[in-house]
Amino acid sequence: MEAFFTEGAHVWVREKEQLVPATVNSCGDGTLVLTTDYGEVLYLQQAEVTRERVHAMHQTSVDGVEDMSALAELHEAAIMHNLYQRYQKDSIYTNIGSILAAVNPYKQIPGLYDPERVDLYSKHQLGELPPHIFAVANECYRCIWKRHDSQCVLISGESGAGKTESTKLLLQFLSVMSQKSAGTPPSERSTRVEQAIVQSSPIMEAFGNAKTVYNNNSSRFGKFIQLHFSESGNIQGGCVIDYLLEKNRVVRQNPGERNYHIFYALLAGANKEHKSLYFLEDPAESFHYLSQSGCLKDKSLNDKELFNSVMEALKVLEFSDEEIRDMFKLLSGVLQLGNVEFMTAGGAQITTKQVVTNASELLGLDAFQLSEVLTQRSIILRGEEICSPLTIEQAVDSRDSVAMALYSQCFSWIILKINQKIKGKENFKSIGILDIFGFENFEVNRFEQFNINYANEKLQEYFNKHIFSLEQLEYNREGVQWDAIDWMDNAECLDLIEKKLGLLALVNEESRFPKGTDFTLLEKLHSRHSTNPYYVKPRLADHQFGIKHYAGEVLYDVKGILEKNRDTFRDDILNMLKDSRLDFIYDLFEKVGSRNNEEKMGTARRKPTVSSQFRDSLHALMATLSASNPFFIRCIKPNMEKNPNVFDPEVVLNQLRYSGMLETVKIRRAGFPVRRTFKDFFLRYKIISKEKVTTAGDDKKRSTDLLTKYDKTKKEWQLGKTKVFMKESLEQRLEKDRDEVRRQAAMIIRAHLLTFSAKKHFKRVRASTVTLQKHLRRHIQRGRFLRQRKAALVLQRHRRGQVARTRVRNLREERRKKEEEEKKLVEKAEDKEEAEGETEGDVEQEGATEGTNKSSQDEVRQMEEILQLEREIERLQKKREDEVSQLCESSKQELQLRRDAELKRMKKEASRKATGLIDLLNFSGVDPTLGEAAQAVVDGEAEPPKAARAATAMQLGVSKDEEVDEGFHAEEEYIPLPDFPPPVETDTPMDQAIFAHLPPPPPAFAEGMVPPAPPPLPPEGQKAEPERKVSMADSLVDGEEPIYSMPADTESDYDQEEEEGSVTAGDDSSVSGSNRGSAAVTDEEHPRKSTCTSVSAESYRGSSDSYAGSDDEHDGMMDTDEEATNGRVTLFNGNGPPYFHGYLYMKAGLMIPWRRRWCVLKDETFMWFRSKQESLKSGWLYKKGGGLSTLSRRNWKMRWFVLRDSKLMYYDNDSEEKLKGTIDIRAAKEIVDNHEKENALNIVTDERTYQVFAESPEDASGWFNVLSKVRVCTPEQLLEMSHEQANPKNAVGTLDVGLIDSVCASDNPDRPNSFVIITANRVIHCNSDTPEEMHHWISLLQKPKGDARIEEFLVRGWLQKEVKTNAKSTSLKLKKRWFVLTHNSLDYYKSSERNSSKMGTLVLNSLCSVIQPDDRVHKETGYWNIIVYGRKHSYRLYTKMLNEAMRWTAAIQGVIDSKTPIETPTLQLIRDIKENSVNPEIVEQMYRRNPILRYTQHPLHSPLLPLPYGEVTSLQRQQGYASLQDEAVRVFNSLQEMETLADTVPIIQGILQTCQDLRPLRDEVYCQVIKQTNHVPQPNSPANRAHWHLLTCMSCTFLPSRVILRYLRFHLKRVRERYPSTEIERYAAFIGESLKKTKTREFVPSQEEIAALLVRQEMSTTVYCHGGGSCKISINSHTTAGENRKTPSFLDGTLRRSFKTGSLKKQKVEEEQMLEMWVKEETSATRTSVLEKWTRLQGMAQHQAMLKYMSIIKEWPGYGSTLFDVECKEGGFPHDLWLSVSADNVSVYKRGEPKPLETFQYEHITFFGASQLYTYKIIVDEREMFFETPLVGEITKIMRAYINMMVKKRCSIMSVTSVASSWVR
Repeated sequence: MEAFFTEGAHVWVREKEQLVPATVNSCGDGTLVLTTDYGEVLYLQQAEVTRERVHAMHQTSVDGVEDMSALAELHEAAIMHNLYQRYQKDSIYTNIGSILAAVNPYKQIPGLYDPERVDLYSKHQLGELPPHIFAVANECYRCIWKRHDSQCVLISGESGAGKTESTKLLLQFLSVMSQKSAGTPPSERSTRVEQAIVQSSPIMEAFGNAKTVYNNNSSRFGKFIQLHFSESGNIQGGCVIDYLLEKNRVVRQNPGERNYHIFYALLAGANKEHKSLYFLEDPAESFHYLSQSGCLKDKSLNDKELFNSVMEALKVLEFSDEEIRDMFKLLSGVLQLGNVEFMTAGGAQITTKQVVTNASELLGLDAFQLSEVLTQRSIILRGEEICSPLTIEQAVDSRDSVAMALYSQCFSWIILKINQKIKGKENFKSIGILDIFGFENFEVNRFEQFNINYANEKLQEYFNKHIFSLEQLEYNREGVQWDAIDWMDNAECLDLIEKKLGLLALVNEESRFPKGTDFTLLEKLHSRHSTNPYYVKPRLADHQFGIKHYAGEVLYDVKGILEKNRDTFRDDILNMLKDSRLDFIYDLFEKVGSRNNEEKMGTARRKPTVSSQFRDSLHALMATLSASNPFFIRCIKPNMEKNPNVFDPEVVLNQLRYSGMLETVKIRRAGFPVRRTFKDFFLRYKIISKEKVTTAGDDKKRSTDLLTKYDKTKKEWQLGKTKVFMKESLEQRLEKDRDEVRRQAAMIIRAHLLTFSAKKHFKRVRASTVTLQKHLRRHIQRGRFLRQRKAALVLQRHRRGQVARTRVRNLREERRKKEEEEKKLVEKAEDKEEAEGETEGDVEQEGATEGTNKSSQDEVRQMEEILQLEREIERLQKKREDEVSQLCESSKQELQLRRDAELKRMKKEASRKATGLIDLLNFSGVDPTLGEAAQAVVDGEAEPPKAARAATAMQLGVSKDEEVDEGFHAEEEYIPLPDFPPPVETDTPMDQAIFAHLPPPPPAFAEGMVPPAPPPLPPEGQKAEPERKVSMADSLVDGEEPIYSMPADTESDYDQEEEEGSVTAGDDSSVSGSNRGSAAVTDEEHPRKSTCTSVSAESYRGSSDSYAGSDDEHDGMMDTDEEATNGRVTLFNGNGPPYFHGYLYMKAGLMIPWRRRWCVLKDETFMWFRSKQESLKSGWLYKKGGGLSTLSRRNWKMRWFVLRDSKLMYYDNDSEEKLKGTIDIRAAKEIVDNHEKENALNIVTDERTYQVFAESPEDASGWFNVLSKVRVCTPEQLLEMSHEQANPKNAVGTLDVGLIDSVCASDNPDRPNSFVIITANRVIHCNSDTPEEMHHWISLLQKPKGDARIEEFLVRGWLQKEVKTNAKSTSLKLKKRWFVLTHNSLDYYKSSERNSSKMGTLVLNSLCSVIQPDDRVHKETGYWNIIVYGRKHSYRLYTKMLNEAMRWTAAIQGVIDSKTPIETPTLQLIRDIKENSVNPEIVEQMYRRNPILRYTQHPLHSPLLPLPYGEVTSLQRQQGYASLQDEAVRVFNSLQEMETLADTVPIIQGILQTCQDLRPLRDEVYCQVIKQTNHVPQPNSPANRAHWHLLTCMSCTFLPSRVILRYLRFHLKRVRERYPSTEIERYAAFIGESLKKTKTREFVPSQEEIAALLVRQEMSTTVYCHGGGSCKISINSHTTAGENRKTPSFLDGTLRRSFKTGSLKKQKVEEEQMLEMWVKEETSATRTSVLEKWTRLQGMAQHQAMLKYMSIIKEWPGYGSTLFDVECKEGGFPHDLWLSVSADNVSVYKRGEPKPLETFQYEHITFFGASQLYTYKIIVDEREMFFETPLVGEITKIMRAYINMMVKKRCSIMSVTSVASSWVR
């Protein structure tokens, strides 16, 4: 024995079938004394010491290892001993290859996570430094580029093992690495995403973590954090996915546990002001939800510090102050709900009314409604609401369900806000970190633990699959030598849970059954799975089932599983929360569905259950993890008490066993986890090979040679068939050497770069030195030169002076001599002149001079005219170039020839005029050069085109002022053109020579090539627009299209039979074509000039389709319902148009000529356009003139504007022939919304400001938006905008490919390459340029027969369809048609045959409506009717069977409900304003850019909001209402009429009544009034105040929907800020307060009440009491009974019902009804006992008779009761009874008897309410009584009112302790 063991030796001892590490203390006296490393002393006798019992410990186990795959002894004890040794040294991390094991120290280890440690591990490979979580994070980060794949880190372990802390450490390290990445600029270190990700941890911990028995900071939800990295290495975005928050913890906790941290942090950190605001002055002990577990504080948790960190994180994540306040209000409201207490009195009754009031105020709820919801359940029976009281247990459940719903929705909202903050690009790889709840096994395990452990089973499966299954499969596939390792597979356990008919399937199935209970579920589980080895059926417990998980057996309590799995609300609870005054609460529950709604939707559309959602999210998570390279971190809990420095072997061993740690060590030790293909391996590591590598060769051999150099024994690597398999240690050495080689190479490169940089610097310094020397030498030389020049100048000055003086003297002498000689000559000449005679006259010479002057003036005038003609010709040439640039390529050559001919003709004309001018000139006596110039003019050499162009301009009738105005900027714009040949210079007549050889012109030139001259301008005071319109219309010849006409506004829904009344089957298309051509312009078309409005506006109003300018009768009637979808859908994407397009010649009738159209086939729709849709927008606008004359500047002229790319061009008409000017939008300074004129815009450029205006606000908004976008957009964005223009709304005509019967080639000899498109009602001829193009079009348009009906149908069958008849006929005309309902439309055919032609289609969208069958119609006609309303058409269908009608109605309604809601521009803008409400500048810009949001004086043509199509109900029709769209327009007309009236009260009452009758119209009217009170020119004018009066009355009568209510509040706030201390500011404040109090009313206010509201005052009224009393009170439109409860004569509930309407008219009606009821009740109640005493009242005065009568009445025991006639079928009473309800009890009388049969006190009544529609049920001490009566609701209401009054009275008198036994929380 001594030979084997010595004192101090380390050995393994087998104790209780387990190996234990021990140290030998002594081995003498035949006894071996051992001390285990865990503190236990063992004594072994010599006989007990064997090699199996005691053996020596290997040195690796003695010293401990950092990587457990290096252990020589592989068993559980060695692994646990290694962890223990390192744990004692505070080395909590241990590697198992690349897997990290982390033991929770339950303390802070100094220096373990310092920034220096982060920096250290970021510079080393995995394995170079001791194990650390930072090493795993660094390797994960580097593997993004090493493996070129996304990475993920899975953190697993039990609750309390340290998973959350590990997640935070990983985020910390990755954030630092992101900041250090080479691609991150220094200014962007610590980006917003990194800050947000780091700061999100405190928030998620506070709201999602809590103290449990196993963990002080346990995550009660799972989360998967995904970080998206850029190629440069920095974090550019992220996402947080949460899993299954434990909602139950909010309302109950196990002993020793706490609620979520945020509640305690709020109480500890909030200041006094906030505590007062949130009603949190009481300590935590006073809140039931916090104190029930008995654990309020923990020494390891600092709640105040947590609160401060949460507040800081909320600020970093940009939570607004309002959001933080609302969030804390919600938390405080949850705590207040927990303090609501109940007692039994006719069911559960609330005893803590003040608590309910506090909770209601915090949550924005109505206190009365909250009390009703908590104590009653309301159900709808046959349209009537029936309320029944709840028991105390049910009331507690209701209270808790509200609290849990509030908290869970708030938590989901916080996660959503965090994701919005950290959202970024996802264009590279990502790292995912999974921190999900650990395995849990409590004393009572519920639904939450079931899902948590299910998630852990899935993660364990993934771990097993990745570590064991896939790895061994890879070895076998590649032929690697390998010994298989057994491991624990949990696949069968997962099959039990999630496979078909597994536990999850049975739970979900039972949840779908309305009558399913927890115990029926348990029975199904037992019967189905009791034989499964992984299922546990307890022997004793009758409410549990168990599962044998990989981590152990767990028993689950079945109670509450179904309710939690359904996760639905009662309708009344959900409606109450949605009615909250807080927008925050409403937003949380806006999209939450109720239980009843889900039951109505059916199985297919129900909300998925909690478990199914959790299962689907887990599968999605597994798919994400499978696509990533995983890293595993196994967190281990050393003890169950959470104590530091305590290592419990049993606890650790259990975790090592179920986590498969031993198998993991074995496979990591024996396996080769690193594997690369031969090519990849050699490419990566060839740089470390010192030998020269040839380009060609075998990768496998070269890889083998390289590996052999590192390990000749081949222990660390093997070769497979396609891959190299390595151990991680070998890979680390290879990576280290590779990094060293790269470092050395980088140093060489760096040296060369430094050399180059130094040389460059030297050359730069040398060049600078030379430059300095040069300048210095220059300076010295220049100074010397200046001195010499100065001296030379002095010498020159003196010499010049000397020479000049000599010259002056000589000149003076010469001048003197010359003057003397001239004097002598003058004297001689004078003498000679005197001698001559003066005989000739001067008259003839003067006449000649005058004639010469007159001739010179004519010559000057003619020359000026020639010069003017030359300038005009030059301008026309420039204009020709601009116009040619806009034409299509096919027309340029023809246009060039025509223009050359025209220029030749103009040259001749100019030459003729010049010849006439020369004839007038007199060249005698003129300078010869002028004569030569004149001769040059005669010869045509002096630029005749200019004069010719001027003459042409005069022929076209273009005024000088207009041309200067309209054409100036067009000349400045340069557009590159192809090189055209110059005009042919010949002397032959061009008029015949050229035109004779030209092909026929295209339609664009054939129609109105040269428009007639415009009419003369009117005087200044007269507008020219009406005259212009008439002249343009009159100028059209037969068959010519009006340049300003709109295509017919036909409906996309097509119904062929609707046209039967006007077009018969035998009509020829030529007749219709000619008729339409002759009447091309109608009166209705004049107001509609704009052919282009915004997409969003047209998406609501419908499309406008025609064919070739209304050439064909049937154009525009096909189904092209593009706008039926959401207006925000983008039509095209990509760099090119993603549709087939091309030019075709088309005609649709015998008399209609061929027209060239640009055709497009897109989305199964064939469309044709007048020209290629190259413009971004086009349409008519009025432009203000800018010419030289005063009149032209003042006129507004209608122009056709076209926006192509960034050039805005305007023409005379929409033929786009005569270009008037061009504006460069990109060069414009700004686009301004002109407030001075309605719908006006200003385009400000450097030269001038262009003023334009549209005819409608929608058109102005569209132009403003697109021009603003073009001005600032990039070329890529401009290209994307241009691809969106092939829109059906701009098409001349459209045709649904599904309506085409056939497409075939034509044998037209005159037009080869022709084909024909044949539909049910027309034939379209088309002609292409080439046969290939023709065959391509035919193949695209041709479909197999019946293909249009291949689409999946929902319902089909025969129906009778009503056909329109003559107006005089009253008979019902029906035709039998085959109807097919698809997912998009309702179609009908002539027959049910597959190749039958489609007769019509009605496209279904969210605004369509279907009317239920009407019994009245059935009685009149014998048919059940169905009415389906589309945008314009409606189908009236009939069938004999009611079931068939209901089936069709339900199916059509289902299709309508499934459609995406259509949004109008106003609705889109309201949403945009909400999103940008925190940015006032953006909001103001939206108001400026969108006139539809502002005040307007123009009428409204369509509703602002989407309103359903179709007529109103028959009752509303009888009241005079039309459709909702028409009523909306009428209301807006009334708003405009109000501005001119002095008394607006009748109009206000009428509008209120309309909104009261038509509920869908309320939001629309609110939006109209907001529009008319926004940006008003005169805010405080009487006209504007009239709108504020209406808004005041509306706010006191009914509320809008939540979206419009929020918009209204924003509008009121904005008005108060813009107009302080004004009348409208006071109205805005009054309306804001009214919105907080208004309840839905049954009647609109009377005129007296409206008059009081207009001055914002209260009104007085008289209230009459039961028994004869009355009192006067002051009320307003919001007064309720709760505000007048101090009046002693009234009950709370009675007053609430009486005065909630606030209408005087209704009050009078109710007073009369109450009086009648009172008389009947008193007469019936006293008939038996008072009739004989009635004679005593005769002869008395009225007052005395009333007193005497009341004294008689009071003698009856039932005085003060309300009697109801009931019938009894069960309960032991007679059949005919009176049910008496009083303030104290409920009594049962036999009718006519004065004494009750039985009386029941409210304290003994446990239930009352309606069990069925006309059955009233009362339960008294388990005794059930049923009474038949139609007055179920009235009995329930009055009993509840009396019980509430009794509860208040008792609660105010009794102390809390005296009734504690009756109160139950």
